[in-house]
Amino acid sequence: MLQRSLPLLTFALAWALPATASPIAGPGPNSLHAQAAFNSIPQLLRPEPHSGHSAHGSHDSTLTPSELAGLLSIHERYDGHEVWRVDWRGLGETAKDEILALLESINMDIWHMSAASIDIRVPPKFAGIRTVLPSFTTYVPDVQALVDMTLRDVVDDEPEGGWNVSSIDTPFHDAYHKVEAVYAFGDALKAGFPDVVEEFDIGTTAEGRPIRAWRAHLKTSDGEPEHEELEFVIQAGQHAREWVAPSAAVYFLHSLVLDATADPNSHAAALLRHFTFTVVPVLNPDGFEYSHAHSRMWRKNRQDVGGLFCKGLDLNSNWGYKFKAGRTACSDSYAGRAAFEGLETKAMAYYLINGTLTDTPPRDHKVRAFVDLHSYGQLFMFPYAYSCADFPADAENLMEAGLGVAKAMRQAQNGEGYQTGQACDLTFRSTGEAIDYVYGEGDTRWSYSAELRDTGTYGFMLPASLIRPTGDEVNAGLRYLAQFIYETDIDKP
Repeated sequence: MLQRSLPLLTFALAWALPATASPIAGPGPNSLHAQAAFNSIPQLLRPEPHSGHSAHGSHDSTLTPSELAGLLSIHERYDGHEVWRVDWRGLGETAKDEILALLESINMDIWHMSAASIDIRVPPKFAGIRTVLPSFTTYVPDVQALVDMTLRDVVDDEPEGGWNVSSIDTPFHDAYHKVEAVYAFGDALKAGFPDVVEEFDIGTTAEGRPIRAWRAHLKTSDGEPEHEELEFVIQAGQHAREWVAPSAAVYFLHSLVLDATADPNSHAAALLRHFTFTVVPVLNPDGFEYSHAHSRMWRKNRQDVGGLFCKGLDLNSNWGYKFKAGRTACSDSYAGRAAFEGLETKAMAYYLINGTLTDTPPRDHKVRAFVDLHSYGQLFMFPYAYSCADFPADAENLMEAGLGVAKAMRQAQNGEGYQTGQACDLTFRSTGEAIDYVYGEGDTRWSYSAELRDTGTYGFMLPASLIRPTGDEVNAGLRYLAQFIYETDIDKP
């Protein structure tokens, strides 16, 4: 199938890349020149000898409907794929932009970016790109082995009698789960704590799945939330393959509710009296399901974006603040043609500004705090992501709170270190991100994005044994942040 696609791919690349480009200054013999990279692309598309073969063989006949259905029903494999950490220290923004344009033009899967490096998943057929990249280190030598590990860590079946939500030791937090199981656990939380937990949907995806949310707060004697106007929103799962983020979001909600209901004088109970916590654990349920059933590395949503072969857009590039339209629909980072083209971003933004679709009248208060959970990198970041030339007015407070969050996460049981700073500094520039929209348009002062474990050893395939430690870090960090906000904004001396 690869051989049949070569002429089309080569034509597409020649069309996508500029005919001329300025050279990119790089360190020593590994200097990258965009024109040289362009000239090398037809060779880079050819598989290296003995790099593996298609499980379906290679032939020139057109795929039959049954063959196509068979391909769509199996897991995509990543045999021979590696993850390289490319060192781009010393390169300017223009040089980095040209590297990104090259990688996007050949649909290279970018795992992580920082000021110092960029992690890319390299299939065997693109191994020749090493000749035009700066120096790199092989960080993950066998992607398929990690994929196999995480797929074994998925538990689909709900225990007889349902999930036990009376203890944080429930086995739910020891495995990964498909979206139906995540929703079933949320149902169990609502049933187990009906006076504290509410369930609602904020929208529907292209494939008809609900985007489900849970809201937790303690109520006064008349049955009303004590401070409904003080809402703290946590969302996760914008990117389908980042499985630990939804797991950590659910863990946080479960832990907070358990502690608050076990002791009315606890810190957790005080937080649930001060704030309403809204958790959207899987903002991208279509993509999340697809990453379980078909392609572990799937990142985008699954809606039609007008392309002939390609589906989906990168939700965290589709928010309506400094949005920049995408160039290549097949790219994992395709931002879409217009802001809020994504059904999920449109629904979530509406909720953040107006309340749920069924609220009448719309909310009369703005969201007090917002945290967007991702993986990986161990970072806790504040706006702006699109540019470091624009500094938020609340930067000093955001940094102070962020440093406290990072300390709390590190001090959690088996906690790891997290960096804090402006998103554009820690992960390079990115337009159309959720935290920028919530801060810039939603007027939410406390807007953050977190990249959870790890720092690259496992990447998106974090072992299930690390779900709880990651959940403990998120739990400690978010509780600290809520307390900081309460003392800074609400309970002023």
